[in-house]
Amino acid sequence: MKKMKKYLKMPRVLRRATLLAMLPVFFLAGCGQKTECEKSIDTAMGTVISQTVYVTGNSATTTNSEINEKITDVLLQKLNDLEQKELSWRLESAEVARINAAAGEGQTSVSPAMAEWLGRCRQISEESAGAFDVSIGRLSRLWDIDTWAAAGDSGDYELPRQEEIAEALATTGWQKIQLEQQADGDSVSIPAEMQLDLGAMGKGVALDEILKILEAHPEVSGAVISVGGSILTYGSKPEGGAWQIAVTDPLDPSESVGVLTLDGGHCVSTSGDYERYVEVDGVRYHHILDPRTGSPAHSDVAGVTIVTKDGFLSDALSTACFVLGQEEGQKLLEKYDAEGLFIDHEGTITMTEGMRQYFHLSNSQK
Repeated sequence: MKKMKKYLKMPRVLRRATLLAMLPVFFLAGCGQKTECEKSIDTAMGTVISQTVYVTGNSATTTNSEINEKITDVLLQKLNDLEQKELSWRLESAEVARINAAAGEGQTSVSPAMAEWLGRCRQISEESAGAFDVSIGRLSRLWDIDTWAAAGDSGDYELPRQEEIAEALATTGWQKIQLEQQADGDSVSIPAEMQLDLGAMGKGVALDEILKILEAHPEVSGAVISVGGSILTYGSKPEGGAWQIAVTDPLDPSESVGVLTLDGGHCVSTSGDYERYVEVDGVRYHHILDPRTGSPAHSDVAGVTIVTKDGFLSDALSTACFVLGQEEGQKLLEKYDAEGLFIDHEGTITMTEGMRQYFHLSNSQK
C-alpha cells in the first residue's frame, strides 16, 4: 500500500477543498509572435467550459478541408455533440436517453464508444463495491439537487421521503446493466424502471475526446481545458515550464490550499460537498449520492482531487473516492495506479505518495 502524507493546518487558515475548476489558475506569459493564444469561456454539458489553447503558425484550424475554424470552436462543438448525441438523459437524441426509454424492453443497439464506457463503469462499480454506480438515474431525479443548486435558492426545497428513496433505490444496481457484443454490433439492456445517469464520468469522457482532437491537430502546441470540475493539460506552454492548477479549499472556495504542477497529458478531476448543494433547516444536502444508501454521501472528506492520464478514470474515481472516504478511497486508487488528494472537514490534507510530486502547499497553509 502506498504511504499517505498528511499536512495539518492551523484552524485559522482552514479552507475548503478541490479544484478551481471554472476558472483554473494558469501562470502564463503572453503569447509570442509565432504562437497565437486562443481563449474562450462558454457553457456546454450543463457546465462552464474554459479553454486556453496555444496554436503555432496559423491560428485557424482547417476542418473538412474547406471550413476554417478556431480550435476552441471545434472543441466546443465536440462537447455539444457528446451531450446531444450520447451522454444526456434529458435529450431524446442522445444514446443514454434512448437506453433509458427502452428500459425493460430488451437490447438496445449502442455505439462502440458507449459500450466501452458502460463496460468501464461496471468495472469501477465492482472495484468500488458499489460506491460508483451509473444506474442511479431515478435517485438523481428524485433529489434533483443540481437543478435547485443552479437556481441558487433552496428555500422551497422539499426533502424526498424515505419511502420515495427506497422505491428509487430498488431500481438501481450496476450488476443489472447487461452488455452484449455481437457480430453486428454492441447492445445494452437495463431492467424496467432503471434509469442511467452518466454525470459522474461524463466530464472525464469529454477530456478524453478533447485529447483526441488536440492530438489530431499538430498546430496545437499546448492547452489547458476545464470542463466543470475536470481539467486537461496538454503539450507545453510557449515560455516553457509546467502547467499550474490551483486546488481550491473546500472550507472556503474563495481560497486555494495549494497548486498542482503538471506536465501535459494529465487529467485532474475533483468532487466535493460544497460544489452543488441545498440547505434545509441548516443541514447541507450535496449532489453526490451514495448508490448504496440512496442519499447524499456521508463522507469523511469535504473534497477529493484525482490526477491520472485518463479523463474517464479521473472523473469516475473522484466520485467513488468521495463516497468511500480517505482510507477506502486510497485502496481504490491503488488498483488504478492513480494519485489522490483528500481534504477532510477539519481542513487536514492527506495524499497518496505519488501526489507529492505534483502538489505544493500555498504559503498560507504551510
